[in-house]
Amino acid sequence: MKYYVIPNLDEIDKYLELSKEYNLGFEYNEFYEPKLLDDNNKLNEIIKEYQKLNRVGDTLHGVFYDITLDSSDPKIAKVSYDRVKSSLEIASRLKCKGVVFHTNYITWMKTDWYKDNWVNINKKIYLELIEEFKDLEIYVENMFDLDPYLLARLMKEINHERIGVCLDVAHASISKVDIEEWFKVLGKYIKHIHINDNDKIIDSHLELGKGIIDYKKAFKYINKLNDNTAILIEIKDYNKTLNSIKYLMDGDFNAIK
Repeated sequence: MKYYVIPNLDEIDKYLELSKEYNLGFEYNEFYEPKLLDDNNKLNEIIKEYQKLNRVGDTLHGVFYDITLDSSDPKIAKVSYDRVKSSLEIASRLKCKGVVFHTNYITWMKTDWYKDNWVNINKKIYLELIEEFKDLEIYVENMFDLDPYLLARLMKEINHERIGVCLDVAHASISKVDIEEWFKVLGKYIKHIHINDNDKIIDSHLELGKGIIDYKKAFKYINKLNDNTAILIEIKDYNKTLNSIKYLMDGDFNAIK
């Protein structure tokens, strides 16, 4: 499995050294910010800085703030679609492997109509976009989903080799469903994983080992996944990222060999 970290352009030399030492990919995290997306000069400046690194095969976290592809308001749905497409366009410019998007559905909306509409619209749009962006994969991440079942249904209906699940272990740990069930239900669809730590109440993105998530249990299932699965250590601070790498290497996780 290949591990990824979140780079910071202000410390890019340190992240490049880290990447080289541990064979790490990057997952770019600047490009989901609405203000940046609306500032073409700044946006292109950052893209060009990353292009200078001549990297391939990295990933990008796509837009998620207020994104509602299945909105009943056509204007909101269009803005959401345009934002999602912009993430894919940026990822293509950076020669990325794939892009992460959140489920972003309303968890307390439990009617069949709402669930059916969410699945149908997301399925239609992602299948449309994956054919346009043939050099990319799409990973749909559980946000604060209460369980893995609707996401699994979406993946089953999409049934496309370049569209899969990004399982965020920290998000799943906030739910009332055991992590074993998340892996059991979503396992065959998982292409990407996010890991960080928390208190199982707030998604605080702590460095690994500083919260109460049982990563020894999680890695029992992670290590059974396809060898091509990508794993992001989703922490933005350099020292905390480094500490998390050491935590994985020093523990009995069979990680970052």
